[in-house]
Amino acid sequence: MRKARPALRYKTLALLVSLAAAEIQAQPAEIEQIDVVGSRASLQSAIQRQRSSDKVAGVVDSDAIGNFADINVSESLRRISGVMVENDQGEGRYVSVRGMSADLNAMTINGVSTTSPEDRRGIMLDGVPTDLLDSMTVYKTLTPNLDADTIGGAIDLETISAFKYSDTFVRLKAETNYNDLTKDANNPSLSATLTKRIQLNGGELGAALVLSDQSRRIVSHNNETGGWGETAPDSDIEWRFYDLERDRQGVVLNLDYLSNNDSRLYARMFHNEYSDAEYRGKFETRDGLEDNEAVIDGDTFTYANTRVDTEARPRVEVREISSLQLGSEFTLQNGSDIRVEVFGSRAKQDDTNRVNAIYRSGRVDQPLTWDNSNPKKPVLNFADEFYDPSFYKLKSFEAEYGVTRDTDLGARFDMTLALDSGTELQYGAKLRQREKRNDFNFCAYDPLSDLSLADGGTRIEPGYFPTLQGPYPSAEGALALGALAMNQAVPALLADGTFCPSPGAGFEFSGDEEEESIPADWATDEDVMAAYLMATTEVNNMTFVYGLRYEDTRATYRGKNFVDGNYEGLSVFNKDYGFWAPSVNLKIDLSDTQVARVGLFRSLVRPGFGQSRAGAVVDVEDNRISAGNPDLDPTTAWNFDLSYELYLSDDTFFSAGLFYKQIDDAIVEIDARNVSLQGQLWDRAGTYVNADDSTIMGVEVALQKSWDNGLLASFNWTHTDGESDLPADAASGERSVPYLKQAKNTANVAFGYNKDAWDIRLAANYRSDYLDELGG
Repeated sequence: MRKARPALRYKTLALLVSLAAAEIQAQPAEIEQIDVVGSRASLQSAIQRQRSSDKVAGVVDSDAIGNFADINVSESLRRISGVMVENDQGEGRYVSVRGMSADLNAMTINGVSTTSPEDRRGIMLDGVPTDLLDSMTVYKTLTPNLDADTIGGAIDLETISAFKYSDTFVRLKAETNYNDLTKDANNPSLSATLTKRIQLNGGELGAALVLSDQSRRIVSHNNETGGWGETAPDSDIEWRFYDLERDRQGVVLNLDYLSNNDSRLYARMFHNEYSDAEYRGKFETRDGLEDNEAVIDGDTFTYANTRVDTEARPRVEVREISSLQLGSEFTLQNGSDIRVEVFGSRAKQDDTNRVNAIYRSGRVDQPLTWDNSNPKKPVLNFADEFYDPSFYKLKSFEAEYGVTRDTDLGARFDMTLALDSGTELQYGAKLRQREKRNDFNFCAYDPLSDLSLADGGTRIEPGYFPTLQGPYPSAEGALALGALAMNQAVPALLADGTFCPSPGAGFEFSGDEEEESIPADWATDEDVMAAYLMATTEVNNMTFVYGLRYEDTRATYRGKNFVDGNYEGLSVFNKDYGFWAPSVNLKIDLSDTQVARVGLFRSLVRPGFGQSRAGAVVDVEDNRISAGNPDLDPTTAWNFDLSYELYLSDDTFFSAGLFYKQIDDAIVEIDARNVSLQGQLWDRAGTYVNADDSTIMGVEVALQKSWDNGLLASFNWTHTDGESDLPADAASGERSVPYLKQAKNTANVAFGYNKDAWDIRLAANYRSDYLDELGG
């Protein structure tokens, strides 16, 4: 079990000082109006939207998105109470809501379910630049007209509409940032926004275009050990050095046509591409800590001998997310409102440009000492031989080719009609057809004779850690080695018809290609048909939103079997199930300034694609299998919310709330005996099963305030408490553990000054330790 620790004790501290952008609205040939929109207006807008919602929700408005030191969407979302952000290389990546990891939350773009570029349900949000969005909303309670597939929360990213502005609107933005490790301020972030309203055929056409382009170089260092015994490390330690460049490009095009009878036609298009070009060097002890008992002297551990691996992994990873909506909203003569929409979402991750050059030293029979006076930066004293490139011989050259594709197509129909002066009825239906496919090949090449690290390029990265790291193979050296190890012109077929490049002269296959590649290919088709009935009733100072949603899921899982070292064809499994999702949301206006809310709803999250995949690795002699489990049930939850909100002015707000979740059929990994899986009884199986029920509860507090002198402040804090009981045959052993990615405490605070042309902000966020993974 490994815990993720904060990169900085007091987390991220960001200071942004800027002149507020002038947002220009103009008639042709003359300037009609100039609006200065800053932090204060952003707070007011978010408060108003939150107050008017019939659900428990948190909102980040357009003028707050990207105007802090936020690189991407996830970093802006953490300003909402209940949201915790998981970082990668110092940038926000995955979002957890109310202690639930990214896989247990839903994400939509303009209400359309978003596909995931990875081989999971959770979505990386580090690739989406903030400039593409107009607002972000986290729904913490659900109503029947929303998809039921979330337990933590539903995150909706809303893009801009031209009808937000009275006429033409233009905004240009340029910024950069400085990274102390890279010593580089050449990290441009550019965006352009243009909206235009045009009178057309008795109605009005609104067009909105947003373009965004970001580039950022990152350098980072870290170290990690595989584990400790009772008193000293007994598993090897790794130092890693990263030098990478991340590029984000995006485009939004929204067209809205509003006729003179208030009917609307719309087309909303979103596309985002993220490229991560990364060099990773790894310097790792081998067997020294595992094979030798430590001699302990205070904070110093001594081991008799060791070997060292040094590796270089250059790679380029490209991810894409796209969505498209075409729809119409109109009113019938009887007053009923109709909405009809077709939509699609597509995501892809291309990881076909990844190689790894691994060199290994000989064993040196000289003591290795570990000084643990500073546990975060331990000092290891290596023998001089380990800093000599000629002491390392090539162990293996590896190449990976991975592509994940995710497509979701669908249509929906909604009708709303007023039954009487106090009740509105809404009903509708929705069809989603999703296909997820993972294709992966692993190709490894061993040298037939000794090749020294000294024969290729190397690099050493001193400075950050007191222990000298390296020599690493350079990126150029690793790529040049690949040209020798692989003969790209001659493919070598694997048993399933896929291929690896043939070994080059002086190399041979390692022998693991088929076992690593064949069972890693899988596909899942998932069709969801939903129908709902919802009513909204206003009685005096109370608003009730209540109803029922039903979702029918039909899934087909396809995968490849690898049995006793041989490809044994495809396996196909089907799983059908239904789910009823009742919900009630009550909003009570206690006074002109006070609102109370109560929410109760049922929701689900379908099994992860990797957890439910078909295909397997089988050992017939030992009657053992390693596979996904297509027979998994979805994880379900009853969710309860109670909150109080106080609105003292347009920009002064306080809220406090409680939430409770009863979760059934959470999914855990097991390594068990006598398991029935994929239609057969196995003596031993490594797979996934549904666990017993568990609970999570929490408290949220938020406060926003501004003063007439231009000062403003905002604060939120969330505490969550919950555990999941792992069964006796769990891969990580029987015990109670927190939910993955559940930080007990998260907090965000911001101070600012917004007056005239000045908009100054100081923001900080905190999260406590959380459980990152089990068995890692």
